[in-house]
Amino acid sequence: MKRLALPDGSRAAFDAGLALFETGDHRAAVGPLQKAAEDPRLRARALYLVAECFQHLGAQSAAAIAYQQAALSGPGDDDKRLLYESARALREEGRHAEAADRFETLLAWDATYEDAWKLHEDSRSCAGPAVPSSALVRDLEARGLLGNSDSRIAAYDALFYVQFDHTGLHDSIKKRLELVQLLTAVGDAVGDVTAVATSLDVGSGTLRYPQVLDRYGVRSYGIDLSDAGIRVCVDERWARRFAVADGTAMPFREGSFDLVTCMMGTVNHLSAAQRERFLAEAFRTLRPGGLLVVSAWDPACRFQTFLSFYSPAEMAQLRSRLTERELLRAEFTEAGFAEARATPFCTSPDWQVTGAGAAGTNADQLARLVDLDRDRTAHDPTAVGQMFLLTARR
Repeated sequence: MKRLALPDGSRAAFDAGLALFETGDHRAAVGPLQKAAEDPRLRARALYLVAECFQHLGAQSAAAIAYQQAALSGPGDDDKRLLYESARALREEGRHAEAADRFETLLAWDATYEDAWKLHEDSRSCAGPAVPSSALVRDLEARGLLGNSDSRIAAYDALFYVQFDHTGLHDSIKKRLELVQLLTAVGDAVGDVTAVATSLDVGSGTLRYPQVLDRYGVRSYGIDLSDAGIRVCVDERWARRFAVADGTAMPFREGSFDLVTCMMGTVNHLSAAQRERFLAEAFRTLRPGGLLVVSAWDPACRFQTFLSFYSPAEMAQLRSRLTERELLRAEFTEAGFAEARATPFCTSPDWQVTGAGAAGTNADQLARLVDLDRDRTAHDPTAVGQMFLLTARR
């Protein structure tokens, strides 16, 4: 078996691969960049370029695998330095519990920061009882909304929905950060979620959001192209709040809802023509002053991993249909909506989310990730996350 000759050393391989990438010889660049990825210091950058090469070559499944490898490869030297500096800054501000958490994440990836051990121990000893800084997170915990839901597994063909309800750490964090963003956006728009009388969730799957909003007194409904999610994962009483229907042709009267949602990247599965019809239907079924909230995966995010149980082919297909947030915001405006606003969230790569506590169910750790999202987007208007939330008024 004949194999390509590659440069000696990871740095030389990276430089050679980068030069080939920049000249447009994407096929030749892949081998050297994959060799460079053997060096942990170069791994994330090299694999991201490998993914870009496959993308240019039209090898979508290979690109999806490489993108995921890049996102899961852990922090580079710059990331680790920023972790160290941010942990020290938190310590100086007296935020010892958060500082200890950051030092711990850093040490998990690189224990050569010698004083990080002592600073971690000092921060941990100074930290008082951990209290979530977010009142909303405390409220979610009190309402029992931070754990996985109970499910009845009645049919193998609904495995997708079972997996969605019982996801791993990375996916669970994304879903909970999305939940916080949704409730924050609704609260900002109407003063309090309890002020919403009726809601509709488009692409509701397991009726996750209608059940959440029901806890706040909202009369909530859901539609989806399939009823598999509610057949296997939801109490039977919820069947009366669900319809098998298409979001581009909703079976509801004009002005039926105060709130219409379309969450966890469902909108990314729609073509431009389908999005136009969906937005028209959302506008029609909302009452004047009603709120539309959509979450989407961000194509500008360099550490994008989507949901872990998607296959490489599914991730490749999804990546090819992503819409930039400014373009999507413009589509909202063209559909007649006002005050269209995009907010990035999940601004941490998966390696950093991993340090956010066991299974992400701990309110203290979730609150810290919420604060991290808030701080990043407040200080950098160009910040991107794995997802963004779009809100607009009818």
